[in-house]
Amino acid sequence: MTLTTIRRQLTFLVVAIILLILIAFFLPLVATVRSISADDRITQAAVEAESIVPLLMREDPETVALSLQSLAAGDSDTFSVFLPSGRVLGDPAARTDAVRLAERGHSLVAEVPGGREVLLSVVGRQDGPIVVRAFVSDAVMYEGVTEALATLALLGLLLLLIGVLVTFLLATRLTRPLRELADVSRRLGRGDLAARARGGGAAELVEVAAALNYLARRISELVKGERERIADLSHRLRTPLTALRLEADMLGDPAERAKVNRTIDQVESTVTDAIKTVRGGDSGPGACDAATVIAERMEFWTVLATEQGRSIGGDISNGPLLVAASSAELSDAFDVLISNIFSHTPDGTDFSVTLTPRPNGGAVLEVADDGPGFADTRVRRGRSGGGSSGLGLDIVRRVTEVSGGRLILDAAPSGGALVRAELGPP
Repeated sequence: MTLTTIRRQLTFLVVAIILLILIAFFLPLVATVRSISADDRITQAAVEAESIVPLLMREDPETVALSLQSLAAGDSDTFSVFLPSGRVLGDPAARTDAVRLAERGHSLVAEVPGGREVLLSVVGRQDGPIVVRAFVSDAVMYEGVTEALATLALLGLLLLLIGVLVTFLLATRLTRPLRELADVSRRLGRGDLAARARGGGAAELVEVAAALNYLARRISELVKGERERIADLSHRLRTPLTALRLEADMLGDPAERAKVNRTIDQVESTVTDAIKTVRGGDSGPGACDAATVIAERMEFWTVLATEQGRSIGGDISNGPLLVAASSAELSDAFDVLISNIFSHTPDGTDFSVTLTPRPNGGAVLEVADDGPGFADTRVRRGRSGGGSSGLGLDIVRRVTEVSGGRLILDAAPSGGALVRAELGPP
């Protein structure tokens, strides 16, 4: 689960909670607002209807009718008066069951199609009870409710947006230490041993950051110690090399002396490169012209191959063939491949060296021989089927992979070993 996913899920969770809370409050609030609006309008209609009662007690029907007309003209409600004689004053209205009930002396509010009617029973007249009816339509009864609910909905949306913003900021603050820890881990994985986490956030995250920083310091100390030990070991090789050079100077044959000295120079150069590499750290792949390097190393190995009766085939393309490996690394890798042939095949075994351009840049080096071939085509560091240390092919694999290529072990057409080293461009 990525940090972005965690932040998104936290945001969704809080938004869902806010929505549930808003819905839980909004639905009862809608019913309450409608009920309050209806009660207010009915109460107002009842008060206006009661204002007619005194007129009914002392005025004649014509005067009452005029009063009803003036009352209805200034209000959105309609008013009617049911007389005992059956006459209806004001707005024409049917004598419903609710009106008949009111004529028996019961004031009430009844629901009718389109609204509600407020019925007041007026008793005390000699000719019988009178019913005053005020009709309140649904449009009048719920007037302004839509606007009020729209305002509440906008307020709820505003609260939701504020909640989302606060949640996003909070989630970002919570995941920032995690993102920093992940970034430090990636930097350590790329070899940046100076990477450290600043820590922050919850106590658990601070503890994890401290543990990661301790791990980074320990790795840095171990790598530094290992590099120094390797450098010291490499430096110790200079003493036997010096002795070997003195022995070579005592050779009587100048050609043999020059040949041995060249070999000693190569070994000493390799030792020097090893010291520089382990003390300088991993600075990334270098770059060189593979055609030039392979051609130079072929001059050295051709002499030895001629002495052992080996013929060399293949073809080396004309350069430049730039690859993402230093000349020393490529030379070492090539020497490993050729020395394996001399070590694991009998004298007289032919081999070939082919160097061609890689389609996407870089070069492809193929070394094939007519020997017995590979018993196992897997490259496993420290394990060899030929009685050696098992580090040679692993060195070649590391050079190819660091350059952006790969190492492939296969069978040659003659049945021998075929090594295909793909080297990426710089």
